[in-house]
Amino acid sequence: MRIVIGIICCLSSLLSGSSYAQDQAATADSARDFVEQFYRWYVPVALSKHHGSSWDIALHGKKTSFSSELAQALKSDSDAQAKVKDDIVGLDFDPFLNTQDPCQRFELGKITQVKTAYRVEVFNICSGKKSAIPDVAPEVMWANGHWEFVNFYYPNQMKDFPKTANLLAMLKMLEEQRQKDSH
Repeated sequence: MRIVIGIICCLSSLLSGSSYAQDQAATADSARDFVEQFYRWYVPVALSKHHGSSWDIALHGKKTSFSSELAQALKSDSDAQAKVKDDIVGLDFDPFLNTQDPCQRFELGKITQVKTAYRVEVFNICSGKKSAIPDVAPEVMWANGHWEFVNFYYPNQMKDFPKTANLLAMLKMLEEQRQKDSH
């Protein structure tokens, strides 16, 4: 009986320890590091010449960096655009940079906790000049033992377009428009 109790105590201790380690990894600093590493990788991709969109490259190359909902919505948008050659039926800007013409550098700003997620401000720096307000604020959440992008917010659009000032809302609106146009 002592052995069984000892085993249960050890297992309990191990399980609570791994939970503790997982919680320790889900900090504001680690969220910021995740976003910074992504942008260090992504900005050169966005600036380079390639076939297709930079965000499709990110979806394939960094698949686990995106929530399944966000990845599916982006894939649906890209698939719809691929079917139409002479019109724009999907995103017409880079959703991770919120621009059509990426700058050479981006800088992270303030990080804010929103419920169980974090939003990290991202500013573009063009010709040495930092934008006055963040260009984009990716929202990340700790899931399945790692960080994932769950949405991207566009602070400079909040005032004029509050309902579509985030990527998921914009993708939903585009999908609804495509369905409406097909009827």
